[in-house]
Amino acid sequence: MSVNLAKIDEIRQRMGVSYEEAHTALEASGGDVVTALTQLEQTKGPSDLLTVGADLLDEVERLLRAGAIKKVRVRLGNRTLKEIPVSLTAVGAVLIGFVAVLVTRFVIELEREG
Repeated sequence: MSVNLAKIDEIRQRMGVSYEEAHTALEASGGDVVTALTQLEQTKGPSDLLTVGADLLDEVERLLRAGAIKKVRVRLGNRTLKEIPVSLTAVGAVLIGFVAVLVTRFVIELEREG
């Protein structure tokens, strides 16, 4: 199997690792994305608190700048686990940002008004 940029980007997005880490994991797995993800999951230690905090602040800032949110959808793969109609305030944006940063296996979709 080959190692290409699309596979590296997929691993970086899912695992929050550098290009080098993603590339190394793909090479070690013979280009198999699932195997590379599994290997990274097993070797990746606890996240640095400062990195998590910075990611959280970036996510909260992005949510607050984007405007009013009318619905929050939590998905795992293609399955919607929960859909919550809301009007988020800054506190809600902080909570959603926190969950989005810490729970990387879930996809949180925000439906905006308009």
